[in-house]
Amino acid sequence: MSNINKIKKVYPKDLQALLGFNESLLITASKPVTVWRVEYVDEPIFRYIYRNFKPKRHLEFGTWQGAGTFLCLDECTATVWTINLPLGEESAGYSVNPEEYFSVSKWADYVKLDTKRTDTIGFIGRLYLEKGLGGRVCQIYSDTRDWDISNYPNDFFDTVLIDGAHTEELVINDTKKALSLLRSKGIVMWHDFCPEIEKECSNTIGIHRAIEKIYDILSNELSDIFWIYPSWILLGVKK
Repeated sequence: MSNINKIKKVYPKDLQALLGFNESLLITASKPVTVWRVEYVDEPIFRYIYRNFKPKRHLEFGTWQGAGTFLCLDECTATVWTINLPLGEESAGYSVNPEEYFSVSKWADYVKLDTKRTDTIGFIGRLYLEKGLGGRVCQIYSDTRDWDISNYPNDFFDTVLIDGAHTEELVINDTKKALSLLRSKGIVMWHDFCPEIEKECSNTIGIHRAIEKIYDILSNELSDIFWIYPSWILLGVKK
């Protein structure tokens, strides 16, 4: 049996008992997982976790326009540390969704940039900056492999979201750094984990290969790990 297949599958309604929250979460997926977008189910789950867990210090690998960062800032009082390459990823192909074109164009006019690349300085963190929440964000511009964590205490962060570059190497790098900085009983999450659609979505391949490779490390570091179905979220709780 592969290590991926050892990871249990749970439903949003199970999170209350698994995480000890007072609030329940009932979600009915309205779209098939093969055409998933964050706002369908993932966003309500992220909001639910931040609202109930109430992290004070949250870490994100991968900022882009700051959608994930904004969800945390909007649901709790956390300060967020988030990391992004200053000039973006040449191979990532970030583009503007049609429904976002007006707001992105308006921001582009404001910062005097074009909309050809939305993952570079000027656009990074746009969604939290537009809401005036930049004062609660420590935006780090770096390759996560070069990010120096030596001055952070080992138990500094309450929650971590790993949603940066999706290669096996970088997911392993980000996971090891995340676990070294996450406090006991803290929550670590990986986005774009969805074993059922690996053949349909290349973004998941690097995540799955990384988790497969470091499964023993995760088993030693975490008291629980599970895939929240039908989302694209893998969640672990540190021992």
